[in-house]
Formats: sequence, C-alpha cells, structure tokens
Amino acid sequence: MTNAKTTDFDRLLRAEPDLVDRLFDYILSDPVLAQAIKQLASDTTKPINKIKNAVRAEFAGEECYIAGRRVQSADVLALFNGRNASEVARRLNISRATVYRHIKQPGKQAQSR
Repeated sequence: MTNAKTTDFDRLLRAEPDLVDRLFDYILSDPVLAQAIKQLASDTTKPINKIKNAVRAEFAGEECYIAGRRVQSADVLALFNGRNASEVARRLNISRATVYRHIKQPGKQAQSR
C-alpha cells in the first residue's frame, strides 16, 4: 500500500510544476531577465536546474503569504453610488468593511451617478 502512495505522489510531483518552477518560467518569459539568468548560469557553470535547486534549498520549509489582486480605492469609488456597498463588495470579491475603508480614506469621494 505504501508503494502505491509513493508512486501516486511521485506522479503528482512530475505532473505539476512547483512554485520555483513556475517562478522561473515567469522570469524566463521576459527576454531581458531570461538573458540575465542564462548569463548567470553560464558564468557560474551552474545550469538553471542547479540554480532552481539552490533556491529550493534556501527557502525549504518556509511558509509565506502571497497576496492576490489588490483592490484599488479607485475601483471601489468607481462602482460605489452611495448605497451599493454590498454589490461593490461582491463584484470586487472583498468585504463590505473593506469597501467602507476605501470610501472613508481622506480625500476620497465617490463619483455621483
């Protein structure tokens, strides 16, 4: 039974790239950054996989929070008409309290409709 679980786990690891792989894919999609990484890899005689493994080793076991899309006050104010805080919260996937927090910031005013 343990062997089957290990095999399934190995299959999942091969099927989905981890965070480091996804980050490097994102970095390497930019031509300037890709050139810099490739230059680093050629200067240090370390292929990109060794650099990825070094990153994994450096941050192994650490937990971090990666924030989602940040809602800007302008987004809230553009949708808010003075009475639709619940609708704005639902459309922006934020709480009503966050809607009011954005509205009550000094110098911010909802546009009249």
